[in-house]
Amino acid sequence: MKTLKYLMMMITTKFMILSILMIVLGFSMYARYHTFSFFYNEVKSGEFLTPALFTFVLGIFLLIVTLFGFFGTLKESTCLVNLYALILTILLILKFVAVILALSLDTATIRAILHIPVTKYVSDSEIEMEIDQLQVSLNCCGSESYLDYVGMEFTSKHSTSVFLTIYGNSLVPVVVPASCCATEGVEYCATMRTTGCSSALISFFMRSSNVLGVLGIAVTMMKLLGIIFAVLLARCIRKAKSERGLISWRINELAIAARENEARNQSGN
Repeated sequence: MKTLKYLMMMITTKFMILSILMIVLGFSMYARYHTFSFFYNEVKSGEFLTPALFTFVLGIFLLIVTLFGFFGTLKESTCLVNLYALILTILLILKFVAVILALSLDTATIRAILHIPVTKYVSDSEIEMEIDQLQVSLNCCGSESYLDYVGMEFTSKHSTSVFLTIYGNSLVPVVVPASCCATEGVEYCATMRTTGCSSALISFFMRSSNVLGVLGIAVTMMKLLGIIFAVLLARCIRKAKSERGLISWRINELAIAARENEARNQSGN
């Protein structure tokens, strides 16, 4: 039982470390890319969780659950160890579903929930700020390309650059936000960010999903080991408690028999 107890303590300790890493990873991803959620319709309506937020919440929940297993093992509590195994089983099923969803995401599904309101760039200062940050962070321009800004009526309060593009057989000047230019602070842009932000966001989301999917597979295998060891440990704890109870009962019976014999001997004398 001691060997199983030490193995369980080691597994729960690894789970706590893993939970803390998931919390840190989710928080760092959210802190760096949280403004990107502005462009997901389902995120704004509360129907969709970004990978960063999902990892952060799952890490906190896993840490709380792991504490049940750690202290249950430390105190040899059958109730806490069984509760840990039960919750871990539920988490295993949920994690398995999440991993399948993360690995099965395709570009069409993600593109359906994307909306980059480039047409409101000049009329809404909040959208302007969000799109500028998106374009600089992901090295992109416009929703599909920089041509989304063709014909847009910029004002003096907007920071813009002029890019010369070939249309037909002539060079045509296109006014774009300064954040579309790879070189900042220039009136005429020589190097344009040519990738559309929709494609850049999809690539970012797919990379995040793949990383979290691989991480989820590793966590799932560790959870399976945790469940097996928790069930075995709970059985050992129950068996040890039953044996201790039986030994205590036999000792009490022997003590009672000894007192009865002693009473008979005294009465006989």
